[in-house]
Amino acid sequence: MLKWLIGLGVVVAVLLGTAFLFKDQIGRAAMASQLKPSGAFDATDVPPAPDYSQISAWAALPEIDDNADFTPQGLSEDQLAAPAAVFFVHPTTYISKDSWVAPIDAPEATAYMENFVLRGQASSFNDCCAVFAPRYRQATFWSFIDETGSGEAARDFAYQDVERAFDVFLERIGDAPFVVAGHSQGGEHVARLLKERISATPLVDRLVAAYPVGWPVIAEDMTASAPDIPLCSAPDETGCYATWNSLGPKARLWGDMADAACVNPLSWTTDGAPAAASINPGSLSLTDEVRYEPGVTGAQCTDRLLVGSFQNDMFADVQMNLGPDNFHVLDYALFYGAIRENATRRVTAHLED
Repeated sequence: MLKWLIGLGVVVAVLLGTAFLFKDQIGRAAMASQLKPSGAFDATDVPPAPDYSQISAWAALPEIDDNADFTPQGLSEDQLAAPAAVFFVHPTTYISKDSWVAPIDAPEATAYMENFVLRGQASSFNDCCAVFAPRYRQATFWSFIDETGSGEAARDFAYQDVERAFDVFLERIGDAPFVVAGHSQGGEHVARLLKERISATPLVDRLVAAYPVGWPVIAEDMTASAPDIPLCSAPDETGCYATWNSLGPKARLWGDMADAACVNPLSWTTDGAPAAASINPGSLSLTDEVRYEPGVTGAQCTDRLLVGSFQNDMFADVQMNLGPDNFHVLDYALFYGAIRENATRRVTAHLED
C-alpha cells in the first residue's frame, strides 16, 4: 500500500527542489510557466477578505471539531479545559499561478492544510492549549522564488490577514496566556508578529513562548527588533522563541539559512551539544497507517540543525527534493512529541511564575 507523502509540504519540497536544481534560465522559465502568476501583484485584485468573527474564517477553533483535535494513539487533548491558547499560522499550501494570494477556500490548498498541517503540526499544541488556526490569503509558492518584488508584496499582504486574525484571537482568549507558532510561511508571519505586535507591549507578559519554525529567523535581527523576546535557551524558559530548520550533514544552506538561529528541539538549548535519539519522545508520520514512535532521530545545533541518522523507516518514502538531507517538510514531524511536551512544560512554568 502506497504511503501518503506528508501532505502538500512534500509537493512544495518537490517544487523547491526543482528550483534549486534548475537555476539556469531554461529551468527557471519552465517553472515560471507553470507556477508564476501573470502580471505584478495588485492589492486591489485579490480574493475577498476573511471575516474572523465568523467560524468559517478559522481552520481550527477549540469549540469545533477539526483536525487540530487529532492525537496519536496514547495521547489525549482537552482544549476546552486548557489554561492557555495557541495562535497557529499554517505554511504555504497554495502552489497555483492563478493568483499571488490564495482565496481561503482554494480546494486543494485547503484540503492539504486541514488533513496534514492541522493534524501533523497544529495538533502538537492541543495538550497545552486551545488551538486557534486562521485561514488567510496566503502568498502562493512562487512568492518565495520571485525577484520582482511581487512575491514579497504578496507575503506582506498575507501578513495583514494574520495580524487581523491575531487581534480577534486576543479578543477571544481574554487575559489568558498564549503561544504563537507556525511553519515556513507561517513561521515568517509569526516572527513578524513578535516584532511588530507583541514586543514592547503588555502582551510580552502573557507570551508563553513562540515557535517560528522552518523559517530562517536571524537572532541579531530579532534582538534589534524585539529585545524583550529572547531566543529560548532552556526547556522551561518563557517569553522566548524557539526556532529551527531540520537539515542533515549533506544539506546545502540556502538563503539566510547559514545565519539562522537554532534551538535544539530535543534539549531546548542553544549550547550546540548533541541530543541523542533516545530522548526523542515521538516522531509522527501521517501515512496510510499513522505511526507515532520514539527514538527516531537525535538533533544538534551546529551551523544548522543537524538531524542524526533515522533509526527506522518511518520516513523512507518521503522525497527530500530540497536536496540531500534537507528535512524542511519534517520540521514538526520529527519532533512532534518533543514540541508537545515542551509547550506544556512552558505553559506550566508560565502559570507558576
